[in-house]
Amino acid sequence: MNRTFLIAAAAVALGLLLASTAFATGSRINGLSGGEKNITIRDQANIDALPQMLVFHGNQVDVDEVVGAAYGGMNIRYKLTDEAVLWLFGKKSPWLPVVKATTLGGNDSGLLAGLDPTGAVPPPTPAIPPSNPIKDPTNHQFGIGFATKLGEGLRLGSYLSIGGHRNDADGNNQYSNTLIDFAIGFGLDISETNNIDFGLNLKFGSFVNFQGGTDRYVGDGLMNIGLVAKGEFQVHQIAKLVPYVTFNYDGRAVSHTVRTDSPQHEALKGNTSQVAFALGADLAIAPAEGVLVQPGLGLLILNSAADGNKVPNGPITSQEAITALAPYYGFAAEAAAFDWLDFRVGARQTIVKTDVSNTLPTPQSNEKHTSTVLNTVTTGVGVKLRSWTIDVNMNPAWFNNGPHVATGNATGGWGIDFAAKYEW
Repeated sequence: MNRTFLIAAAAVALGLLLASTAFATGSRINGLSGGEKNITIRDQANIDALPQMLVFHGNQVDVDEVVGAAYGGMNIRYKLTDEAVLWLFGKKSPWLPVVKATTLGGNDSGLLAGLDPTGAVPPPTPAIPPSNPIKDPTNHQFGIGFATKLGEGLRLGSYLSIGGHRNDADGNNQYSNTLIDFAIGFGLDISETNNIDFGLNLKFGSFVNFQGGTDRYVGDGLMNIGLVAKGEFQVHQIAKLVPYVTFNYDGRAVSHTVRTDSPQHEALKGNTSQVAFALGADLAIAPAEGVLVQPGLGLLILNSAADGNKVPNGPITSQEAITALAPYYGFAAEAAAFDWLDFRVGARQTIVKTDVSNTLPTPQSNEKHTSTVLNTVTTGVGVKLRSWTIDVNMNPAWFNNGPHVATGNATGGWGIDFAAKYEW
């Protein structure tokens, strides 16, 4: 099993589980190992998946998961009444861009339709400039959300966002993409300590590109469906059991043609689909004020498939068929060192068992069955200054190297991402 495949498997195992931005703040959750912690730590509920959790978090402005020059997400949450909260937000598209989602085997629909990383395509199709919009990351989303309580035991929430990008700077290179993201959810407060929540998230995307007036890339049928259910049940004076189930489907299709009014006409197609199903539970333990310890375990089942044609107008054949079984366990811990300073750490071990099926006409005996252990460690800090909170997801290597000025050991990316929040 090559390293590229392992990295792809780890990315899907840790990212597809909940492929959206965590709520207030994502950088805190990233320092606590990420993944399922997006939904199992209640006050950091992922409102992209469970918008009804918005009712607990009003009167706040933040920027979240900022990395370098990327602005991450920008949010304004305003408490309309004691029972209702309005959410206005903007962020980079979670489909960057809408046609590209790498499968376990390293394929994506654009690549299968003839685009390689250099921006070129197989002859006789004219070369695509390096600025090809399939690789353009400037997709922006803007949206609005609303959540309210109905009585004592029911919470409802929903949001809608629309994003995209369009450029026709030279009048000849025209491209555009669009993303629609919608979510709805409801929660039931069974008692003061026990509750259950459900969420549905739908994403639809499209992409159209003309190059030189002849080459045409079209992405349609771009769809993502996410389902999540979780509960919180008091099992001890200081502990809650938090079980959860998630399902995520991602399907994309891209076709590449030279327009019929051109002397040549050809077609390359690429289709990818990925399914992730997870079942698990965390035990949230609060032994003292300002302390949270949250061990957990789960099972993730992944399926990844890709179809395409190697030659223009050739038959569509299977290019990839991979399944992976990935049991995992780990923990997150957070403790307040002072009133103004929190320390965080997370750790996880995932055992990825893969079954790579033969997808080529010949030979018929190249199936692979492997098992790989993946370990991750995360760290973070939180600083509170009056009404401000700053969270940093830190590079764990910094603790080995220490400050560069003292040790001479440089650590790239001291802060992997950060968030800044103001509450009133």
